[in-house]
Amino acid sequence: MANKFRWGKSRFITDEKYQQLKRYRVRPGDVIITIMGTCGRCAVVPDDIPLAINTKHLCCISLDQNKCLPDYMHQYFLFSPAARSYLSAQASGSVMDGLNMGIIKEMPVEVPSIDRQKAVVTNIAELEIATAALHSKYKSNLQDIHDLRQSLLQKAFAGELT
Repeated sequence: MANKFRWGKSRFITDEKYQQLKRYRVRPGDVIITIMGTCGRCAVVPDDIPLAINTKHLCCISLDQNKCLPDYMHQYFLFSPAARSYLSAQASGSVMDGLNMGIIKEMPVEVPSIDRQKAVVTNIAELEIATAALHSKYKSNLQDIHDLRQSLLQKAFAGELT
């Protein structure tokens, strides 16, 4: 679960249809959260997004970035125990879990000062880098163990171990 913005299959609409749906336009810095199926996955819309319209499976949140940073909100949705608990408790549906805009709007959000938000974002980014480095080291160590096992087995079957 990457929780990073990734393009799926592109779909195109006519200019006429765009005029009908333009209030659902997604802009750079918006925070999007899944509200159907895999509820609670989220991402920040990148700066290089072309003209795009939201789908019914996403809630798009446009923030006053003087009060709340998109990366902070993104991380709040992902890592805040209060947010995770709230979203889990509210997600319900007969066929699949679902949220709606009203539930998202009612979610209590702790919004510290911008400086504190920047610090939280920086700390989490540093932890993600450290975690990725540990993951890479772990995979490398597993490969080394596998290679050693194969080497020992080869020597054992060749009668080279004493």
